Amino acid sequence: MTTSGGSGLETGEAVQTVPKNPDPGLPPKAIAARVGDRDLWIGNVGAIKPRLLAEMDLDPEYIISVNGTATAVTTDHHPLKDEHINDHEQFSNAVTATRNRIRTEGTVLVNCSVGVSRSATVIATAVAAEEGLSFDAAVAEIRECRPRARPHPKLKLNAYAYLLTEENRAQVRHQIEKLVDNIHIQSQNGKAIENLVSTDPDE
Repeated sequence: MTTSGGSGLETGEAVQTVPKNPDPGLPPKAIAARVGDRDLWIGNVGAIKPRLLAEMDLDPEYIISVNGTATAVTTDHHPLKDEHINDHEQFSNAVTATRNRIRTEGTVLVNCSVGVSRSATVIATAVAAEEGLSFDAAVAEIRECRPRARPHPKLKLNAYAYLLTEENRAQVRHQIEKLVDNIHIQSQNGKAIENLVSTDPDE
């Protein structure tokens, strides 16, 4: 991917915050962290406020918001619920928008409320799909710049369903079943789980 003029990438700073040196005991007003050497950033809700973006010296061409908040600079808004199994189409739309944007020139920022779960899940899914990585490998790379990043187990179900192919179906189904066992999903979620597991990867 290419570096855009106003992105702040020239400074080599992989993490931008407001304030510049936040109190370790308090969350920063805004945080954006660069994922690997890509022109791709993960951020919190403060990172899509124009004034705070300017303070961080970031000027993303594309901002994909996956929480309930959008601002004047948001280019793609695909709200997802944290700690939920989201509708497959809604989740797919968020990931597809991210994949489309990272294929183009320019800085891409994906944000949710805190920059921990929803944005990490969408970015990891998009990167895994684009680069042929496993979901867990993509998450590990995000955590190098954003150590707090931890996709919620129910969002992982959405990610695994998105990444299903005929070749990896058995492996991914096993991962889903392990997640279901680990988080003790209640019976009312059974239908949602079955819909994810049986998703046709070609659709």
